[in-house]
Amino acid sequence: QVCLGQECDRILAHCSEQALSAMPLKQEVADQLSGEWQVGMFETPCKAPVSFCYSCCCPCCMAAQQRGAILDVIGEPYICCGGMFPCGPLGDPQDRNCAWVEACCCFGMSVAANRFLIQTRFDRRNTACDDCIITATCIISCVVCILQCFMDVPDGVENCVDHLIMLVNSCMLTQQEVEIEHVKKVGYHGPGAAVLGVLPPQQQQMIHDRKFDPDSSSDEGSSYSSAAALAMRGGQLPMAAGARGFMNTASPDRTSWAQYCAAGGAPSVDGYSGFVAGPWGECLAWSKLFEAQSPDWPSDPQFAPEGPAGQVIAAMLASCPGHLRGPVHQGAERLEEACNRAVAERRPLPIINQVVD
Repeated sequence: QVCLGQECDRILAHCSEQALSAMPLKQEVADQLSGEWQVGMFETPCKAPVSFCYSCCCPCCMAAQQRGAILDVIGEPYICCGGMFPCGPLGDPQDRNCAWVEACCCFGMSVAANRFLIQTRFDRRNTACDDCIITATCIISCVVCILQCFMDVPDGVENCVDHLIMLVNSCMLTQQEVEIEHVKKVGYHGPGAAVLGVLPPQQQQMIHDRKFDPDSSSDEGSSYSSAAALAMRGGQLPMAAGARGFMNTASPDRTSWAQYCAAGGAPSVDGYSGFVAGPWGECLAWSKLFEAQSPDWPSDPQFAPEGPAGQVIAAMLASCPGHLRGPVHQGAERLEEACNRAVAERRPLPIINQVVD
């Protein structure tokens, strides 16, 4: 007869797959997520049947390939379990082939890491239905495992629980796969400033270390387009012909910042971060990056007397309805202060997620 301690060890190992694959985000991170998944977990068998069948038949292969696809999109190095447990070598970049070892030996961790990276980098929150499915599966699995410590649970019940775990993991993998394909089409814009601000330092460092290929992004609205590459290479943004001031330097879509911001409409303030959002927020953040990477800008008469960031704020307030100028000005000042702190601490600047060289 197997002793109780040995039986508990076996049961905990059996439970771990589903418990870990459904590992929740910290509440402060989850509170900052606002984006919606393209399909709900409950819908995946019907809306993405091929991916669902593949994840049912070859879940380890699906998880490993999915990690590679995620890293291709976000440009970050491979770190075991998505950097969720940065202890010793587990917190250091490794060969990407290690994703296959992770998926085969720690399948639940692999699924959880994929979901963590997608939710924090792509800004995707769980729906109420998703949370219900994941939570119910965990509870059922744990109840059966506890009962096994005190009684013989029929094999049929154990098999049903195993099938439930397999189906939920397959739904999660499929939902994540659909999201990756969607982001590939629309372009990756990086994690939002609010999300980035509550991530652990190790996760922020992973984002710092990402590799950027200026030719890999075909989406004109992406924050990581030509302007990002130009600023990262030398700090100087190209001037539009005959223009003066930062508002007439090149924006991500190759038009001037004045045109880029005008196309985005009136300035707005993000309710979570309190920063100016949208094109105006991008413009202000890029102006702060320009100031940091071009220390000789004060001697350039085209930026006198306000400076690049001051010119952006002045243009922002000029385009803003009178009753919104107060909140927008405060949002601009908050963003400027956050950018100054990021530069001083060599962290990514809010919104654009770029680090001063």
